[in-house]
Amino acid sequence: MLNFIGVVGLLGFIVFLMIGIVFAIKKNGKAKKQFLISVILFVIAFIAIINAPTTDANDSTENKNNSEEEKAAKKEKKEIPPSSVSDVQASIKVNMTDTEYKAAKETINVDFPESLSIGNGNVGHVLEATDGLIMAGTDGEKILFVETFKSMDETKKYAKELYEKAEKEKAEAAEKAEKERAEAEKKAYEKAKIKFSGNGDTATDMMKLKAGYIVVEGSHSGGSNFAVKLQDESGQDLELLVNEIGNYKGKTFAEIPSDGNYYLNVTAGGSWNFEVSQQPPLEMKDIPNKFGGSGDDVIFFNAKSGNYKFSFTHSGSSNFAVKLNGAGLMVNEIGAYNGSMRQPLTTDGYYLLVITADGQWTANIEK
Repeated sequence: MLNFIGVVGLLGFIVFLMIGIVFAIKKNGKAKKQFLISVILFVIAFIAIINAPTTDANDSTENKNNSEEEKAAKKEKKEIPPSSVSDVQASIKVNMTDTEYKAAKETINVDFPESLSIGNGNVGHVLEATDGLIMAGTDGEKILFVETFKSMDETKKYAKELYEKAEKEKAEAAEKAEKERAEAEKKAYEKAKIKFSGNGDTATDMMKLKAGYIVVEGSHSGGSNFAVKLQDESGQDLELLVNEIGNYKGKTFAEIPSDGNYYLNVTAGGSWNFEVSQQPPLEMKDIPNKFGGSGDDVIFFNAKSGNYKFSFTHSGSSNFAVKLNGAGLMVNEIGAYNGSMRQPLTTDGYYLLVITADGQWTANIEK
């Protein structure tokens, strides 16, 4: 802008100077005024010119220099001869960082046809040299391997093998983790059980129970009466869990009215043992399904709400009883039994059948 003002001022100075000279020759009295204007314009032009910025010239020079540097860099890059496999191997090394890898790519002249998945989120970058192909495997942080190949088919086959191997290892690791989780869960389940054992008549130690229910699984070896009663802390009998003659093996059930301390009173003619649990089993079947067994048992199952048909058989000679969730009496007969009834299940979740039997039995649950 100042350059423009300077030029205009200089031109004005020349014009008014010429006019002043003409008027001076004609002696018309206006020459003095023209000379004054020309002087003023000369001063303006002089000030504008000496203060005009020189950045445009500098910028032009700088841009010119930058352009020349870029051209030189491009020329230098173009002058890198096509790289061989050995050139690539000399530039790209295992364990170099991703940043180092990107810098190394600038020192070689190869094509980069594609990148291939090699599993676990890792990638194999394919580099095409003059005498073969190179795959640089990376996890995004460092180079994992550098392998050479003769063709793209061979390269893709190798990438596929790596991918399948990684997927297999991932599946095996997941299977191992699930197995370890199941084992840990099983150990915790077994550890939570309260266990008693003895010989003959015994009052067990106190056991702390929470309100809900208990499943008592036990056995007895002896020829006389075997009876087990559940008793609360005050000494009140709550449930006759077992009352059999001779040997016994089975599961029984009792409701626990409130948190507190409880005991088992055992009458036996031989050795016995019990495990008391307040947890559902780790695995249970879904219905519709068919169950079977022999003697006393407690069967857990998963169900969707609905109206179900329950069919039972029993081949024993003594009492056969079936209770839904330990309370709803469904069957109570002596000896052999074959029958069915409908029972609505009002909520989704797990249910249980408490079975009292002295022989083989079946329970079939269907819609």
